[in-house]
Amino acid sequence: MTNISIIVSAYNDEKTVRQCLESIIAQDNADMQMECLVVDDCSTDETLAIIRRVVGSYHGKITFHIYRHKTHHGVSRTRNTGLERAQGDYVMFVNATDLLRADCMDVYTVYMMRYWDADVIAGNVFNVSADRSLFGSMASAMVLRGKGDVLCHEMLRSHLYLNACNKMIRRDLLMSNHVLFDESMAYGDIQWAVMLFSCVSSIALLPDITYDFAPRRAIAISMVEKWVNALLCSYTATCENMLNNAPRPEASDSEYYLYHQLFVYGILSHADKLLEEYSVVSQVKRELSNVRSRLLSQIRSDGQKTLYLYLKQRNTLFSGMVKLPVFKTYGKYIEEVVDMLSAVVAQD
Repeated sequence: MTNISIIVSAYNDEKTVRQCLESIIAQDNADMQMECLVVDDCSTDETLAIIRRVVGSYHGKITFHIYRHKTHHGVSRTRNTGLERAQGDYVMFVNATDLLRADCMDVYTVYMMRYWDADVIAGNVFNVSADRSLFGSMASAMVLRGKGDVLCHEMLRSHLYLNACNKMIRRDLLMSNHVLFDESMAYGDIQWAVMLFSCVSSIALLPDITYDFAPRRAIAISMVEKWVNALLCSYTATCENMLNNAPRPEASDSEYYLYHQLFVYGILSHADKLLEEYSVVSQVKRELSNVRSRLLSQIRSDGQKTLYLYLKQRNTLFSGMVKLPVFKTYGKYIEEVVDMLSAVVAQD
């Protein structure tokens, strides 16, 4: 029987955590052995009390464990705490604001038997705020196979797999490759996903919607600018890491290079939107500017003249030229990255 560890990250989620846990409890008829590790990140509201009441009144076959941080650290630490204590063959990350669909584990059971050798099995996600599913019109399951650059290319080309949630992942793969979340980041999913896809050799994508991704909670007005500055610092670190590990343009799959660099620029474009809306400290602005300059310098030194010209002119008085047909796919991809980040960045 398949052994699953569900890791729930909770922080001041008193309005949603009960429904989240009840959606997990509803899975206890599935033909698999499950444990659920609920990690409370030092909530200051009734979140922990609600967790204890729900778990205390449950007497089914799912084994629950409750952990509480003594101080607030952020979602990356809560996930690492759960992962370090998990015992399952597979792990799944869940936000306390989200829900598992009623047949979630039944769907995974079927596909895990069919794709028994997959390192990762990713169910489709319904984004409640955007009113659409992640994988769009996918009609049937598909399996991607390869190593390192092959799957990283696919991840960036479609930018569908960047969230940590709603994936069944082999726990031994995460632990043996030390694929943990960077706890210094306000938003570490992108860097974590790049590490993950550098290690896996196969991933199965499912058309079935198994998870409802809900809008993140509002944060206090007094904390918004602090969170935005922390998020932009995370963007800087992520871009730096990606540039340090950028593929070579002369590689057999030069398209991977293109999507990699456009994705970095997409992150910076989302940062630009935040800079327009919020007050950001000068140091953070300088770091973002330095990353942008480094990206352009790297592309130029790699001899990618068309891409360099496009990115160089995109935000200048000559930006009209970027509407030329040769640049349309570049612009469409960047806007998709910006939209994706706007929809999924967690305000923790």
